[in-house]
Amino acid sequence: MRRLLTWLTAVLVAAATLTAVADAVEYPTFKDIGGMPMDAVTAPGSAVGPGPGGEPWLYFVSSGSPAVLSVVDARDGHRVHEFPLTGASGSWAVDVTPNGDVYIGSYGEGRVYRYRPGAAAVENLGVAVPGETFVWSITHDENGVVYGGTGQSRANVFRYDPATGTTTNVGSLAPTADPLIVRGIAAAGGKVYAGTHTSTSVIEIDAATGARRDLGLPPGADPAAGVYDLDVRGRLLFARISNSGAPAPLHVYDLDAGAWIQSIPDAYGLSVSPVAADGRTVYFVRDRTLHTYDLVDRTYAATSLTGVGDVRGFDFADLGSPDWPDQTLVGLNHVGRYFVYSPQTGRSEQRTADAVAAPGPVRSIAEGPDGLLYTGTFLAGGLASYDPVTGAKAQLAEEVSQSEGMVTHDGALYIGTYPWGEILRYDPDQPAEPGVNPEPVLRLYEDHGQSRPFALASAGDHLAIGTVAKNGSPGGGLTLLNTSTGESWFTDVVPGHSVVSLTYRDGVLYGATSVFGGVGGPRPTETDAVVFAYDIEQRRKLWEIVPMPGEGAIGELAFDESGKLWSHTTVSVFRLDVATQTVEARRNYEPYPWDTVAYAHVGSRLWWDPYVDRLYVVSQARMYTIDPVTLDRARVFQPASYGFLHNNGNVFIARDLKYWEYTPSARPAAGVSAEAETVPAGRPQTVALTGLGAGEEVELWLRPSARYLGTVRADAGGTASLTFTVPLDRSGELTVEARRLSTRGALWTSFQATEPLCDVTVGGPHDGALRAESGTTCVSGATVSGPVTVSPGASLVVRDSTVAGPVRAVRSGGLLLSGSSVSGPVTVTGTTGAVSITDSVVSGSVSLAGNTGGVRFDGNRVSGGLSCSGNDPAPLISDNEIAGPVRGQCS
Repeated sequence: MRRLLTWLTAVLVAAATLTAVADAVEYPTFKDIGGMPMDAVTAPGSAVGPGPGGEPWLYFVSSGSPAVLSVVDARDGHRVHEFPLTGASGSWAVDVTPNGDVYIGSYGEGRVYRYRPGAAAVENLGVAVPGETFVWSITHDENGVVYGGTGQSRANVFRYDPATGTTTNVGSLAPTADPLIVRGIAAAGGKVYAGTHTSTSVIEIDAATGARRDLGLPPGADPAAGVYDLDVRGRLLFARISNSGAPAPLHVYDLDAGAWIQSIPDAYGLSVSPVAADGRTVYFVRDRTLHTYDLVDRTYAATSLTGVGDVRGFDFADLGSPDWPDQTLVGLNHVGRYFVYSPQTGRSEQRTADAVAAPGPVRSIAEGPDGLLYTGTFLAGGLASYDPVTGAKAQLAEEVSQSEGMVTHDGALYIGTYPWGEILRYDPDQPAEPGVNPEPVLRLYEDHGQSRPFALASAGDHLAIGTVAKNGSPGGGLTLLNTSTGESWFTDVVPGHSVVSLTYRDGVLYGATSVFGGVGGPRPTETDAVVFAYDIEQRRKLWEIVPMPGEGAIGELAFDESGKLWSHTTVSVFRLDVATQTVEARRNYEPYPWDTVAYAHVGSRLWWDPYVDRLYVVSQARMYTIDPVTLDRARVFQPASYGFLHNNGNVFIARDLKYWEYTPSARPAAGVSAEAETVPAGRPQTVALTGLGAGEEVELWLRPSARYLGTVRADAGGTASLTFTVPLDRSGELTVEARRLSTRGALWTSFQATEPLCDVTVGGPHDGALRAESGTTCVSGATVSGPVTVSPGASLVVRDSTVAGPVRAVRSGGLLLSGSSVSGPVTVTGTTGAVSITDSVVSGSVSLAGNTGGVRFDGNRVSGGLSCSGNDPAPLISDNEIAGPVRGQCS
């Protein structure tokens, strides 16, 4: 009940505030609510090098606006310096040249920076290659000449000569091909080696003449993946080829023999270490264990250091301590942690660097079941909350990776994360604890190749998940997860498309697609995104249509109060009649260069505002309203990347590091309440909804174990109510969930269900027939020697009993049969309340037809057949032994 009381308090406070200030406020209003507490160290680029006095320094570039270079002393992890990198959002590429200078390749504007240890500032060396906004890789040769690779489109290789201060574009590796990036780069012996992603190639470039030679692919390498890492050590070239940076084979190329000679499985990280003092040993990570590699014998072996993974920077350093004699190997990861390992003693430690934690830009926002605003960030990840009533903010779970989508479902916040396609469940009623809350409940990467869960929707007892495939792969798919049982299944619902939007109504799941798959994947051959309908119970697609020919990605989906489905691509809007699968209205506002963009996933964010009967759209950094009749579009606010309508009546908007609360008009907060705090099972309960838009439709579900109660429509004053019978098979705390079909929001109220009140009780022997005439008849520990009949409107509860004759219920108020045996058939038809038959033995057939209160048939033994038809919702059938034929819905 705590959540209910908290929500009701918030509603009352909001209503009182609204009443007090309504006359004084001119709408609309915008409130800047500041940034979220989402600071984290996210340093994809890092390196090890000497300070001005030979100190062992670590260099982390923390992603942010702008990115920040942290200089950290490896001896104790304290921060020595920090420098903002104006014009950079972050870095994947940090390299230390032989003289100790640090070079940083950045993304944002594609600039290169240099830091000379001991200097008071970082030098901005300018954009590496005009037109390229991302420097993916950077390295140096024996003479300290710096080389780098770019990639948002044309995979350029550039050279920076410190002696002359000039930057030269060596040339593009893909002047006319699809977008390509130089993810890995190495230089030695007058040659530069460039590894491309996602169309795999390793190219040797003569540094003097520019002549190029393709080294070919290692045996078994995926030509559609990419070269993530590239290093030259001695006369060997090491290349790790992967779709997404996950553990993958480390391939070895003999530069003298001109051939690929070896493949080492399960390597991880972005580099192989420099050569150790013995002149023949390098280090790398595989299977989460530090390994040695002998450049002469070409053998590898595990060290004693385990529990390491994504190493971004490697080098040897003198820690100046007898505990760490000679040169100590230091390895850095992307979240500000590092290890030290002594090759001489085998001693190791895991340490944390005091690198700058920068706020991350927003990636997803949603309303949780407690009415708080929840946010996740790009790259850095994490989870934070904001209370609209008190203004309180909290950072909750730093370990959560990049959140692509969030939704409230069955009393919890579900989060879809990248890169592993992992689904997490966060319970706001419980304290946050890594690995426990949020709790991982599903991972889609390994079995299904899915990486980005953009689309999450609550669909009855299922969580629906729409995904984009892993980087480098086409398409995506749809996953349905039963959050009560843990059962899930994946379907490639629209082959070649990713699923980027989902919504649920009247037992049908509706989805929208993008023709684009994983980042860096093959260019799509199709041009038209689609809308589809999917039947969860039958596990099949009902239909799909192309609503806007030529548009490659469709946005979020929302129903208006008339049941028409709306969506918006990047530049166009349409209204769809799902009953006839026809587009009733469409409009394009401007052209969009679909044939030139590298990828496009969700086409827009949108919701229907039931208070003003307008569609709200967030697209191309702007928020618009759209008139449903004329389809005229009016800009409301910019900049905006994300938005949704909260149950308090206001819109939350976010872009980069900024968040706003927007009040379009005077409106109450929406709420739901139960008439009675305690209700016996089998008796009526009424729930009331307030603060809705006139004519707004709301679906009501009873949880746990979702049971559809019905759909109501608000009156002109924004109120609605529903009376239902508490199922006989429910007890304890029950929650009524009200799902707003226009806004995709959810409201909650809870009450206690007690044991049924028995109007008639039968125990011990009962001779002859038994008829339940009215109210609730309870049969417990009894032996009934005749048939049992349930009259229309009456309810029957049978526990731990034996019935000699058949059981028949027609249009009853509910039936519960548990732990009992029946000598004869069981027929239940047209029951409006719950039907629950569990752990029982039936010596005859069972027929379940036309029941509308939900049917559960679990753990039974039936000597005859089982027939189910016309039940809505479909029965829940599991763990039964049926001797005869199984027909209809039960099959």
